[in-house]
Amino acid sequence: MLSKISLSISAILLVAVAYLFFRKPPQTPLIDSATGAEVKVAEAFSGTEGPKPVVLAYVNGDTLNEKYAYIVEKSEQLETKMKAAEAKVQKEYVSRQSELERLMKYAETNPNMSASEQNAIRGDIARMENEMAQIQEREMGALQKKEAELQKDLQKRVSDYLTVYAKQKGIDYVINHQSALQLVLYGSPAYDITSEVLAGLNAEYAKEKEAGK
Repeated sequence: MLSKISLSISAILLVAVAYLFFRKPPQTPLIDSATGAEVKVAEAFSGTEGPKPVVLAYVNGDTLNEKYAYIVEKSEQLETKMKAAEAKVQKEYVSRQSELERLMKYAETNPNMSASEQNAIRGDIARMENEMAQIQEREMGALQKKEAELQKDLQKRVSDYLTVYAKQKGIDYVINHQSALQLVLYGSPAYDITSEVLAGLNAEYAKEKEAGK
């Protein structure tokens, strides 16, 4: 049978980076001694008063996976497509299984068949096995391609939203806190922006769906 696929906030989506606060450039520019060109200094370190404190926040990826309408709906669609693909593969299997049983019965009732007949039967069996492998590979390949497209779209949706949200809130980094990949062992609830982000993402998706009607 086909392997189960799923759509979720993945390890790829660990960090969404917003714009850093602007700082005044240093009085004396840094020059590259090799090229003579001015060296671009990261904005966080370009102020005369020194580096600014980094502002971190985090989103609970498990909550987004469970409650973000886009993930819920697209996952259900993928599940439906997977079941349809499995049914198609099963149908093809049944038709070839009947042919295979016919060949086996013929071989049992004709033990003295010629070598050419034996080779022909082996060839038919190999052909059917190859056809089944190709059918399953084609169906699974189509599902995986669709999943990859949705995963890419999901990543862009969340990243684009967080880029705007973080800039508005003055956040430098948004970290994904998720049970599947425990990079954040503890996060103060004071910096948990999951509810706002989830509400904003769902509002954007609902508006998009309404406009598409």
